[in-house]
Amino acid sequence: VGLLISEGRLNLTDKIISFFPDKLPANVSENLKAMTIRDLLTMTCEHDTAPSVNTQATETPAKDWVEQFLAHPVEHKPGTFFAYNSLGTYMLSAIVQKVTGEKLVDYLYPRLFRPLGIVNVKWQESPQGINTGGWGVYLKTEDLAKMGQLFLQKGNWNGQQILPEEWVKEASACQVPSLPAGMKPEMLKKAKMSAKTSDWLQGY
Repeated sequence: VGLLISEGRLNLTDKIISFFPDKLPANVSENLKAMTIRDLLTMTCEHDTAPSVNTQATETPAKDWVEQFLAHPVEHKPGTFFAYNSLGTYMLSAIVQKVTGEKLVDYLYPRLFRPLGIVNVKWQESPQGINTGGWGVYLKTEDLAKMGQLFLQKGNWNGQQILPEEWVKEASACQVPSLPAGMKPEMLKKAKMSAKTSDWLQGY
């Protein structure tokens, strides 16, 4: 997403529904209309409970994951409520594929993987042929370490700026207060959790 923004092909404020006019539910709520790229990135899509899909489903034709995400009730105003949302990261992958005409893994090869000397990347896909985005990518351990090193070097690799430095700074900054997956704010006190005892409460 950061690379597409740097290429002028995407904006954080782009509305999610604008990419999938043919997959929208019959009634599009105001909250769904307001959902943006930024909301997906910061896990503030505003679902009270995160939508999920059956990754082992065998029905034919398989249910469309984008349609399932868009049909899920959006109870809160976008940008105001954190809930860890793996399918939101899938939506980002679907948007990359929609904008570029390439699967996420193919778009990243010349821009990220090859410059870092990473080959043979495998990435799981939905039944619709879209890389899963937030999970299911297979790399060597040392290749994953390169990703961390790239961020430590503010997006620079062997003198080449692979990721925009400003994007790395923004992407690694605390964006919103966070909670453990599946937990509501009122449950924290009962669970006796605090920022001192849980990585989940450091902010997303």
